[in-house]
Amino acid sequence: MDRRCLPIALACALACPAGAADGVTLKLDRLLRPTPPKLQRDLVKFLSADRVTGDENRNISATGGVMMRQRGVAIRADRLDYTTATDTAVAVGNVTLEREADTVTGPRLLYRLGEQTGEMESPVFEIAKTPERRTAARGSASKVLLEGDEQSRLFDAQYTSCPVPRDDWKLSVGELLLDSRNQEGTAHNATVTFFGVPILYSPWLSFPLDNRRRTGFLAPTLGSSGRGGFEFSLPWYWNIAPNHDATITPKLFSKRGLQVGAEYRYLKPDWTGQADVEFLPNDSIADQNRWLLGLKHNHKLPLGWNLALNAQRVSDDNYFRDLSTRVSATSQTNLPRDVIVGTGDENWAFSARAIAYQTLQDPEAPVVVPYRQVPQLLWSGFRQDVRGADLQGVGEFTNYRHPDLVNGQRLIVYPQASYPIRRPWGYVTPKAGVHLTRYNMTDNEQGFADTSRTVPMASVDAGLFFDRATSLGGRDFVQTLEPRLFYLNVPFREQSNLPVFSTDEVDFGASSLFRENRFIGGDRIGDANQLTAAVSSRLIESGTGLERLQATLGQIYYFDPQRVTLPGRAPRDDNKSDLVAIVTGQVTPAFSMDAGVEYNASANRSRRFDLAARYAPQPGRVLNVAYRFARDDPERPGIKQVDFSAQWPLFAGLTGVARWNWSLKDKKLIEGLAGFEYNAGCWEIRAVAHRFITATEQVSTSFQVQLELSGLSRIGINPLETLRQNISGYRRSDEISR
Repeated sequence: MDRRCLPIALACALACPAGAADGVTLKLDRLLRPTPPKLQRDLVKFLSADRVTGDENRNISATGGVMMRQRGVAIRADRLDYTTATDTAVAVGNVTLEREADTVTGPRLLYRLGEQTGEMESPVFEIAKTPERRTAARGSASKVLLEGDEQSRLFDAQYTSCPVPRDDWKLSVGELLLDSRNQEGTAHNATVTFFGVPILYSPWLSFPLDNRRRTGFLAPTLGSSGRGGFEFSLPWYWNIAPNHDATITPKLFSKRGLQVGAEYRYLKPDWTGQADVEFLPNDSIADQNRWLLGLKHNHKLPLGWNLALNAQRVSDDNYFRDLSTRVSATSQTNLPRDVIVGTGDENWAFSARAIAYQTLQDPEAPVVVPYRQVPQLLWSGFRQDVRGADLQGVGEFTNYRHPDLVNGQRLIVYPQASYPIRRPWGYVTPKAGVHLTRYNMTDNEQGFADTSRTVPMASVDAGLFFDRATSLGGRDFVQTLEPRLFYLNVPFREQSNLPVFSTDEVDFGASSLFRENRFIGGDRIGDANQLTAAVSSRLIESGTGLERLQATLGQIYYFDPQRVTLPGRAPRDDNKSDLVAIVTGQVTPAFSMDAGVEYNASANRSRRFDLAARYAPQPGRVLNVAYRFARDDPERPGIKQVDFSAQWPLFAGLTGVARWNWSLKDKKLIEGLAGFEYNAGCWEIRAVAHRFITATEQVSTSFQVQLELSGLSRIGINPLETLRQNISGYRRSDEISR
C-alpha cells in the first residue's frame, strides 16, 4: 500500500466493511462521530499496530506490536479488539497496562477507556518510585480490578518493595486496595513474612505509598530496659485534619504495668502547639500512680503581641528515670511552668513573664529549688548611629518568691552608650553605662533590707587587622593577624548586703575575656580595673574563601584586687587570669579539630583542657574523639573524661555505631552505646544497646531494635534519636543511599 494514501485508506477501513491497513498509527477520535468538542479533547485516543482492521460497526482489531494511548494510559499487547459503542478494549497476549507511573502486566485485559476501569487476570504489577513516593514496589495477584480515581483492587495478592528476584519480605493479603491518587494501601487478612517467617498478622492493615499522614494503627514497638522490663506499645494515629492530629499510645511495661499516653498537635495561622499526657496506674514497683502532663503553645496576638506557654509536670522525682530511655528526658532537673507575653520590633522589645519550676531531686545530690518569678518584666532598646553613637538600654523588674528563702523584688535599669570608630585597618569603641538596681525586700531573718545600688561602667575595645598572602602545601592562603585590647573599669560597690536571687559566677573561659561582668543574673556587679590582651590569627583559603584554621590567645591583667564575691566564695588573689588558648579548624575537607586550654602560669599547670577531633570523609563515615579535663576547685568537682563515637560501614550494607564516654577520674562509664545498622535496600534493621547514668546511684540500660520494611512500616523501638544525640555527624543509612 502506498503510504501517501494511508489516511484515505484508514478512513475507508473504519467506514467500509472489511477494510484493512498495515503498519499504521491512528488518531481514532477524528474518525469516531459524533462526539462533543470538549469530550474530544479529554478522550483523544491513539492506536498503533502492525495491522489494523475494522467493520461497518466501527469495531477495530489490531495485531502485532499493538499500543493504545489515552490520557495518561497506555496499553501494549499482541492483539487488541476495540468496540466503539462501549469504548472498551480487550487486549490479549503479553499485555502491559501503564497508568501514570504504575505498570501492570498479564495475559488478558478488559479495559473501559472512558471510565478508566477494567480487570486483568493473573496480574504482575510495579509501583514506580516518585518524588512523593520514597520506594518502588511490586507484586502479583490472581486478579486485579482497575477502578476509577487511580485505584486498583487485587485479590490473593503479594506485595513487596524488594527488587526481582528477591522476596526478603512480603505482604500476603486476601484483598489489597492500592490508591495511587491518595498514595495509600489497604489490606484485608494481611500477613507479613520476613525471610519466610510470619512476623505480623492483621485482619485489616493500612499503609502509605508515600510519606503522608493517615489515620490508623502505627507499627508496634518492642524493646526492653533495665528499669521497665520488656516494653510493648501499639500507637494509634488520628489524622483529624490537615492542621491537627493525635497519637494515642498504650504501652506495656512488664515490670510496672500498662501506661496510656496521648499526644495532640495543632496548627493554625496564628497559633500552634502540642499537648501531652501519660498515665500509668498503680506502678507495680513504685506502688503509686505515675503521670505526666505537658503543654507547649505559641500564639500570635493582635497589635503585634505574641504569647508562648511551656508547662510540664510529672507525678514524682523518678518518673523519667524509671520510664524513659532518653538522656534528654532523664537529665531534666527543673520542669518549667512558663508563660511569656511580648511585643517589639528591630529597635525595642518588651515581655512579661511568669515562671515556676518542679524540681526533680536526686536524693544523693539534692539541688536548691529555683525561685518563682511572678512576674518578670523585661524591656530593651537599641538605636544605631545617633550622631555617631549607638544607644542601648535594658531593664528588668522581677518579683522573686520562694517558700524557704528570702523573698523580694528587684528592679534593674542599665542605659549604655558607645561611639564606634571603624576603619579598614581596625576599630576603637569607647563605651559607658550606669547599672541601677533597686531591691524591695519582705520581712526576713537574714537581715536584708530595702536598698539601692548604682554602678558606673566604662570600657574601651580596640583592635587592628593585618593580613598577608602565604602558601602552605602548594596552596595559596591569606593569613590574618588581629591583636585586640579591651580595658574595663567598674568601681567597687559594697554588695554583701544584697540577696542572691538568680546570680552565679561565669565559669572562666574564652567567652570571659571580653565580658563586662564576671557574674550573670544581676545581683552582683563585679569590680574591675583590668586589661584584656588577645591576638587571633586566621588561615583563609584564597581560592574558596574557606577558613581553614583559627587560633586565639588571650589573658586578663588585673590592676586592683578583686573585692566583690558571692557568699562563701573567696576573692581572686592573682594579678592576672589564666592564659586562654583556642585553636579550631577545618584542616582538610574530611578532618576538623577544636582545642582549648586554660593555663595557670603562676601554678605552672593547666586548669582546663579540651580537645575534640572529627574525621568524616563522606556521609555515613564519621569518627569523633574528645578528651575533657577540668581541675578540681572549691565551687565544682573536676572532670577527666575521654569520649569516642563512630558510625562506619563495615561490609556489604552493614554499618557499626558506637559511643564510649568514660570518666578516668571516677573509673566508670558515663554513657555507652553499641549497635549496628544493616541496609538491604528494601529493608533495614537497627539494633542498639544503650547505657547511661540517670542519677548518682542509678543507671538506665535499654535495648532498641527496629525493623523497617521500605514502603510498608517500621516495627520496633526507633533508635534514631539516641544515635543522633550520641554520634555527632550521624546519618541514617537510607539518607546516604539516596
